[in-house]
Amino acid sequence: MKTDQSVRPVTTLSATAFAYTAPTTIAPELRQEKPDKRRWWNLFVILLAPVISVVDIFITNVSLPTIQSYYNTSDAKVQLIVAAYLIGYAVFLITGSRLGDKFGRKKMLIAGLSAFTVTSVLCGLAATIGQLILFRFLQGMSAAFMVPQTVTLIHLNFPEGNDRFKAFGYYGIAQGMAAILGQFLGGYFIHGGWIAASWRLIFLVNLPIGVMAVVLAAISLKESTQNKQRKLDMKGVILLTLGLVCLIYPLTQGREYGWPGWSYAMLLGSLAGIYIFFRHLGNLKDPQKEPLIDLRLFRIRSFNTGVLSVFFYFGLHNAFLFTCAILLQKGYHISPYTASLLFTSLGWTYMFSSWWSIRNAGKYGIRMLQAGCVIMMASFLAQVFLFGAAGPSTVVIVVCFAIFGLGSGLVLPSLLNVSLKDVPPSLAGSSSGVYSTIQQFSSAAGISMLGGLFFSVLSHTGDYHPAYHISLYCFIVYLGVIFLLLNRIRDKKIDGTLRK
Repeated sequence: MKTDQSVRPVTTLSATAFAYTAPTTIAPELRQEKPDKRRWWNLFVILLAPVISVVDIFITNVSLPTIQSYYNTSDAKVQLIVAAYLIGYAVFLITGSRLGDKFGRKKMLIAGLSAFTVTSVLCGLAATIGQLILFRFLQGMSAAFMVPQTVTLIHLNFPEGNDRFKAFGYYGIAQGMAAILGQFLGGYFIHGGWIAASWRLIFLVNLPIGVMAVVLAAISLKESTQNKQRKLDMKGVILLTLGLVCLIYPLTQGREYGWPGWSYAMLLGSLAGIYIFFRHLGNLKDPQKEPLIDLRLFRIRSFNTGVLSVFFYFGLHNAFLFTCAILLQKGYHISPYTASLLFTSLGWTYMFSSWWSIRNAGKYGIRMLQAGCVIMMASFLAQVFLFGAAGPSTVVIVVCFAIFGLGSGLVLPSLLNVSLKDVPPSLAGSSSGVYSTIQQFSSAAGISMLGGLFFSVLSHTGDYHPAYHISLYCFIVYLGVIFLLLNRIRDKKIDGTLRK
């Protein structure tokens, strides 16, 4: 059996970008005398930005074969449609976060939403594959400038108490559902065939949504305190941007080109660039310049442990959706639309367990997250035994996906709160940018390493099933690492109070 060389759909998860819970003491710029009566409505408005950014990561996956046929282009160029968005998103997240600190989060949110809407339309009207790749990169940049602002705006509307914890739980739920919605809409628009080039609708749909989001944000949200006195560290921006581009691009594209010499050169260059960047941060003495990353963050044990846990979590999660999408469509010959419907079973159970977990996190603490890891392991083990060459039944696929979604919902919203729970409010802007960047990087790394292993086994065996089974074993190992990492913070509840 020969390996199918047709386009390989790429799945990345920005899905559930992050949640953040600050300590009880709130920074002056985030404090309000009275809670805004419209805060829950404001939360809906704020969540529009991260939701549409996540939808646009997933909505392209099932459309890639159609886009490839339309432009009559190569697999590598089509994969850049996803990779370009990821690169633009990841590279500029920290810069976008710092610009929000300087110019105001509401202003940057509206600017990012406006740019995202415009670039979405440009994607939908692209005449060539090169134009589409360029506009996707710019769309990812736009997302990087709007999404980091949402964390501080949620703080502004929910300055303290249980409402704040619930608000960030809903943040995680909304983004988890956005990932599933994106996959469904991609298949739905292709299946509908309402216009000649039906794939263009996956981008043009953002026009009415984006305009609505901009208007609602302008009317409903209050501006946060700005820090105009301190200048943005442009040298740091340039160093970090170059370092991340040299790191993320070869990770997302190196395997497709057979890991040529330039990919290794870029990776080595990225290590040097990031090292120089952190040396620059350590030597930055000008009080008028705002560093992109406050190095005090890395003195916080829960932050370091949480970031490492999230690196493994998003790596396995993205690789699972990536390899499973390939197995369903190429191994079992399931249509893109049907595959997108099957993935919704994961979304429903994720929504339910996320809703339950944010209400019971204080009661069960870290044990709840570890239970979620065990549940996801059970889903992967079931797939090892049930996803054979003959192909599982629809019921088996739905049940396995539902079990995975159940475990994921127990882990993700609370894991993210644990990761940032001890970060002081004064470091909120820096931590949100760092956290989001690491999440995007882990998405690329997971697809590159675990997805690369999948394709390596596939190329040697010519069979999708042993390749997928090897990937499943790797996912189980990743979950085991997360389980052990959680033991480092097992003495604390998720809400930040010490366990007796």
